[in-house]
Amino acid sequence: MPSMASPGKILKLEMENFKSYKGLQTIGPFKDFTAIIGPNGAGKSNLMDAISFVLGVRTGHLRGAQLKDLIYAYDDREKEQKGRRAFVRLVYLLPDGSELQFTRAITSSGGSEYRIDGRVVNWDEYNARLKELGILVKARNFLVFQGDVESIASKNPKELTALFEQISGSEDLKREYEDLEEKKARAEEKSALVYQKKRTVVMERKQKKEQKEEAEKHLRLQDQLKSLKKEHFLWQLYTIHNDSNKMNAELDAEKRNQEDLMQELEKFGHEADKKKKEQEKYQKEITQCERKIKERSFKLDKHQPELLKLNEEMSRINSKIKSSRKELERKMVERRKHADEIKELESGIQDLSSKMDGLREKSRDPSWIGIVFRAPLWFSASVGFAGKEDAGMKTVRLRDEKEVLDRQQHADMEAQKNLEENLQQLENRAHELDAQDKQMRERMKKILDASTKA
Repeated sequence: MPSMASPGKILKLEMENFKSYKGLQTIGPFKDFTAIIGPNGAGKSNLMDAISFVLGVRTGHLRGAQLKDLIYAYDDREKEQKGRRAFVRLVYLLPDGSELQFTRAITSSGGSEYRIDGRVVNWDEYNARLKELGILVKARNFLVFQGDVESIASKNPKELTALFEQISGSEDLKREYEDLEEKKARAEEKSALVYQKKRTVVMERKQKKEQKEEAEKHLRLQDQLKSLKKEHFLWQLYTIHNDSNKMNAELDAEKRNQEDLMQELEKFGHEADKKKKEQEKYQKEITQCERKIKERSFKLDKHQPELLKLNEEMSRINSKIKSSRKELERKMVERRKHADEIKELESGIQDLSSKMDGLREKSRDPSWIGIVFRAPLWFSASVGFAGKEDAGMKTVRLRDEKEVLDRQQHADMEAQKNLEENLQQLENRAHELDAQDKQMRERMKKILDASTKA
């Protein structure tokens, strides 16, 4: 397989009378990526055929039966004319920047002519130069034709292997490889026979040598066994002596530890007695606290009916206060009405007084004497004194009712104040009892915690 050179690229194509390209045509220069587009029949596929043609692909793969079919012609009559020629020249740009020209021409006799840089060469030299560039004509590894991708995707593993061998060029070396493989198998068979004989001799030699070494080793090991047994017995005696001394020392240490433990046990016993006494003391305190709690609970339960009774009394008093307030409001409304009536009566009395004063002044006037005497004197006096007396009596009566209502209101307010004070005292007493109960429970909890820790 040829070594793959550094990749170059096609710089341009020069064609003359090749398929649909009439005359001399130059296509290029090509870039690293070049796309050729155009309508059907514009010559896109013929450009691919031109590249395949100049790289040595057979005519059967170029949609033609013979080379003359690849020469440009208007009609079938031109195809039959002799002396027609055509060529395709590919300018290849090498990695170092130099150019290499490959030319394939169709001669007038219908054959192929190959040139490299204008020099005529045979097909083998032409193909070898292409292989140096990594272009394998048989494998057609330089172009992907229409339908190749679908064809490769539908191949089975065996066909794909054959395709890879064709692309890589290893197919040409298959026969040589098989011959060399057969020679290798025969050589390996001969080598295996020789190796087997050699191995048999070596094994026999090794066996004899091992038997000799085994006998020498047996004698040597017997001597070592005697020496080791002697050392082993001495080591046992030495170990027993050391173990005896160590056990005696550990026994003495255990005795001392036992004495220390007995002292600590005695100390812990004293502490346990002390803690028991403290526990008994705390237990007595707990008992006293529980007794006090029970007494307080009993007192609380004893005062509970009284408290309920007081609550009922307070509710009754509150209802009475509410009714008294309603009655007081009603009396205040009546009082305001009576005050308005008194004001009206007082204003009426003032009017009457002013009229009486006016009459008295007029009576002093001589011109009014006859008029006065016409009306009986007792009539005017009786009318004035009677109205004044009625107004005074009504005013006194209203003032008496007002004083009675004020005294009743004051008494109701005093009663309400006393009831509120009693309620406040009862609530304070209840709070005090709750606080004492809480203190006793906290003290009992502390005593229980102290006894548990002890």
